[in-house]
Amino acid sequence: METAELKSSLRARIWSARRALAPADVAAAAPLIAGHGLAWARRTLPAGSVVTAYLGVGVEPPTADLLGSLHADGFRVMLPICLPARQLGWVEWHPGIEFARSRYAPVQEPVGTVAAADEVLAGGPGRPPVSGILLPATALDADGRRLGQGGGYYDRFLALAAALGTRLPTAAVVYDGEVLASGAVPADALDRRVDAAVTPGGIIGLGGAGARTE
Repeated sequence: METAELKSSLRARIWSARRALAPADVAAAAPLIAGHGLAWARRTLPAGSVVTAYLGVGVEPPTADLLGSLHADGFRVMLPICLPARQLGWVEWHPGIEFARSRYAPVQEPVGTVAAADEVLAGGPGRPPVSGILLPATALDADGRRLGQGGGYYDRFLALAAALGTRLPTAAVVYDGEVLASGAVPADALDRRVDAAVTPGGIIGLGGAGARTE
């Protein structure tokens, strides 16, 4: 089976399990993800630095509480918007920010001044460069391979960071059962590995640093 077919099959299996979650289970995950995500940021990033994140919706791992916790702790939070050619732009998040449907993907995006990916990575007027990346995933394996939604937006963003010589700490947010054994996530040349998983159960180091911390 080709890599694309393997990814599609795994993605369908994970999303079937997500859709079977009760609303109470999703809601219960929110404060746990917030606590562990904030712990990851505090341990990994400079205080008050810029971190990218995203808003999980529906049965995705919920991250609204995490955004609020990061902001309240002094971090500056950037959320993605979809741009042409499957590139990401970024808008700084704050409580109460307006959201609108994307022009390029079936998602809701924050409304505000858009910074291009290279501007976020290099910094801009009144804003230092990003220090760490919290990103979505459908599944991860113990080697740090990440299964996304298939658009390649984040892989292109991570590839740009690497091309600019920027090595940023990365953590993807998933449910506990979505961190799989070594080699379980198929990968191709575009795919970029991540350092850690943030789950309701804790923080899991990937790629040889697999210890769970609370």
